[in-house]
Amino acid sequence: MKKFTITTTIAVALTLTLSGIAHGHESAVGEPAPQVQELVGQGSGDCPSMSLCLYEDHDLNKDKSARIWVFPITDARTDYSLRGHAAWDQPSSGYMKAPNLGWSALLFPDGTCGFEGDREAEAISFRANDPYNSLNGHYGRAKRYGYFSKNGKWTETKRWGVTQQTLNLNDRAGCAAVGEFKNVRDLYPYVDGDM
Repeated sequence: MKKFTITTTIAVALTLTLSGIAHGHESAVGEPAPQVQELVGQGSGDCPSMSLCLYEDHDLNKDKSARIWVFPITDARTDYSLRGHAAWDQPSSGYMKAPNLGWSALLFPDGTCGFEGDREAEAISFRANDPYNSLNGHYGRAKRYGYFSKNGKWTETKRWGVTQQTLNLNDRAGCAAVGEFKNVRDLYPYVDGDM
């Protein structure tokens, strides 16, 4: 009986550990992965306070009630990967309901929040209490491979760098990062120049 109990305990612990790894869960044992709340509604009034809200349709679902995905904003940086979630590549507009200063929310088109590694990445950041009636046409940071120009000088070789570009993220949501600006600051990398 002891052997069965120990074996069962080890199997359960191993299953819980592996399921956390399979879902990309990197938080402490027993701490749940961040949950994305889904509401049905329209307009900025349906976005809860201290939240980034991504809306299924343009103009904050102006024409009809539709899905709203809610990402709570706290002091700590929280990354919400949307891989396998109903919100993956769905939102067409957004709104951050927060006090005007000190809070940050960014949207990345792939399932990773950040600009690390040798890969293309891009993000738009939301201004508090300013409706983004479309997720297209917003100026954001983009990591690209190529030549960069700064102060009238071009790099001599191609390399990875960050530039600012007009980005189009309608139906391209992959990861949302929210938090107090001082804790999200590393998601605003140095701009290497124009391309």
